[in-house]
Amino acid sequence: MSGSSANRGSSPAGPALRLDDQVCPHCGQELQAEFFEFPPALQHKYGKSGEWYYHPCTPECEKKNERREWELMRRDARVANLRERSGLSKRMKGYTLGNFRPTVSNAAGRARVKVDGYLEDWEENREAGKGLYFCGGVGTGKTHLAVAVMNELIRKKRIPSLFVTVPELLDNLRETYNKPGRNLDEWMDVVQNAEFLVLDDLGSERTTEWVRERIFVIVNHRYREALPTVFTSNIGPKDLAEQLGERTASRIIAMCDWIALEGDDYRETAAKEGR
Repeated sequence: MSGSSANRGSSPAGPALRLDDQVCPHCGQELQAEFFEFPPALQHKYGKSGEWYYHPCTPECEKKNERREWELMRRDARVANLRERSGLSKRMKGYTLGNFRPTVSNAAGRARVKVDGYLEDWEENREAGKGLYFCGGVGTGKTHLAVAVMNELIRKKRIPSLFVTVPELLDNLRETYNKPGRNLDEWMDVVQNAEFLVLDDLGSERTTEWVRERIFVIVNHRYREALPTVFTSNIGPKDLAEQLGERTASRIIAMCDWIALEGDDYRETAAKEGR
């Protein structure tokens, strides 16, 4: 059943719905609404009697909506493809800000606040190519927070994202030298140009000139192209240059906000809190 804004103030479900503010994003006209009543089984499943359906105001706007939906479908397909290749484990796919426990330490609480601010200012950070650098010892929650940021951007912003551990990345690069059938340029292009990249465990590898150069190539490209990058590492800012070289360190410092995580083992403390 359709009706004017005067008689659409509430649904049979009970609470009033403010439908007067529902306007077409293309032409600004108020949308006509129809209440679709769910069958009893769906009413029980969703806890409500139905939902409002908004009719497109003009054929032209409907076409624009269809194009927008098609664009979102294509972007979702790209996101799914990148996520499939991202290296996220089954456990990591479940890392969210909601199940991160900021109460395990003061540092974890401060880190959560900074992450929330980063996501709130995402469009500005994206434009500036600003990333995050999570620094701390083993088990302090660095990877959980980094992946939670990535999952949040995928879910809410549809940002194509890639997760790579640095040791595995370097192993893949080494294999391309030893196996002629593998394409080094293709793999490097995926990492260097990911719209949002998480590089986990930076600095855990034994540092050689080859390792330094490979990391510099990736970091330098992302710095020049202003592509947001999140790093996790146990290397602090004072030791970064010694470990990775001045060129890489200066670019990481310029392109990231630093978030320190220290204290007790996050996984052990979180497990105790969950009991």
